Amino acid sequence: MARKRTKVSDDIKRFWRLLDPDVSLERAWRDLNARRDGAAQSTVEAMMFSLRRGPDALADLNTLRRLAELDERQLLAAMVRLQKFRPEIAPAWTPEQVEVLAAVRKRL
Repeated sequence: MARKRTKVSDDIKRFWRLLDPDVSLERAWRDLNARRDGAAQSTVEAMMFSLRRGPDALADLNTLRRLAELDERQLLAAMVRLQKFRPEIAPAWTPEQVEVLAAVRKRL
């Protein structure tokens, strides 16, 4: 009687790849502890707070680090929020400035 093959989940495949002797402990640790669903909400809010300064905030390393952590959904939401800033909080970003943000994010 033939054995029924079961589908191996992507998580199990990833785990076995990390057990390869060529994979360093540091790389395995980073991979296992990386978020798979974008940045934490606190990271998003900290980035949005720094972006109140305008596009010049994209020169700040902490802002860039936070921007790099965003998934596509979070990036799109941030781009919309930037264009809806209230004048009493910060100037709203123009579509051109938002395009600069998207270009920077693409390079990260």
